Amino acid sequence: MKPTDIVCGIQRFGAGFCFTVVYAALLTKTNRISRIFNASKHSAKRPSFISPRSQLIICTGLVFIQMLINGVWILLSPARAIHHYPTREDNFLVCSSYIDASYMIAFSYPIFLIVVCTVYAVLTRKIPETFNESKHI
Repeated sequence: MKPTDIVCGIQRFGAGFCFTVVYAALLTKTNRISRIFNASKHSAKRPSFISPRSQLIICTGLVFIQMLINGVWILLSPARAIHHYPTREDNFLVCSSYIDASYMIAFSYPIFLIVVCTVYAVLTRKIPETFNESKHI
């Protein structure tokens, strides 16, 4: 597909957004499991915000942060299709964010989510394997 300003904007938005949706859901799930087992050590009281509805709200909030980052980024530096001349003979039509490293802005928040997911994975590594919620992590 030939790059246009709209295609470049969609690529810029979608690159980080897709990873954020995946890792926000994983973070929400591992956080829930961690809180359930930490609460069971201290008391028999059920921890707050573990219902499916509250999990969806938390996950949506995490994804909204990425949408906010992308929105501000697109307002401050609109996506553009530009001609890039790597040599005198070559002329490529590319998205402006691929010339420099500015596309890493889209990946900064998903990388943060990955680090937090890894911390929770280490914290929840000793939970029982028979616990249904932990089978798919």
